[in-house]
Amino acid sequence: MGHRTLSLSLVFRALFLDGDAYDALRDDDNPFVEGLFLIVIIGAGAALLNLVGQLLAWASSPSMDAIKEIVLRAYQQMPWWAYISGNPQAMSQFQQAWEWSWRILPTLFGAPNPAGAALNILLWPLVALLSWLIYGVLAHLFAKLLRGTGSFNQTLGTTALAFSPLLLRGLGFIPFFAIGGAINTWPLICRYKALRRVHGLSWGRTFWATVLPFVVYLLLWLLLGGLGAAVIAAAVRR
Repeated sequence: MGHRTLSLSLVFRALFLDGDAYDALRDDDNPFVEGLFLIVIIGAGAALLNLVGQLLAWASSPSMDAIKEIVLRAYQQMPWWAYISGNPQAMSQFQQAWEWSWRILPTLFGAPNPAGAALNILLWPLVALLSWLIYGVLAHLFAKLLRGTGSFNQTLGTTALAFSPLLLRGLGFIPFFAIGGAINTWPLICRYKALRRVHGLSWGRTFWATVLPFVVYLLLWLLLGGLGAAVIAAAVRR
């Protein structure tokens, strides 16, 4: 690669659908390498921001052990507690369910989890890379079937820019900052922009090249679900 095309300015311009930003990466001498670098940075950056948010939430939240103790004391004031405490089998079952619940429920209800957030520094870049490569292969295939003119290298490079909205995923710790469903639709719009700038297709053909990979995902999950149901049904019959 002769020069570095990527910059913070380029990423922000792509985030806000500046066509020239996608053109710049399309015309780079090795868009794939630039895209690979960008995906790793975005995945790790979003995970680091999420870790900061989790640490701030953990530092400002009551201790889970203290909350657990308060809830248990409230239960002990209820009429049915006398029966539970006097029945060893019932008490054993309660304690098992109680401990299991407090291992699962805090995470389900969004309790701060700095350890899990730290692990995401490794996991999120890997997931982003896998998602980028699978989508890039499928989108390029469909774009070519629809008579697109771009190369595979260019498709991967520009669709990497479409992952830039995922940085917002790590900003949830900012007060009153909420993006809701935009985190799902924004990358889709960026992918549309990337494919159109690379392949020179009409808006209709670019739309199909953008969404057909998700149709493949859906069909694959339906196939896997059907196979899983068939396996379970066969096991039940035995």
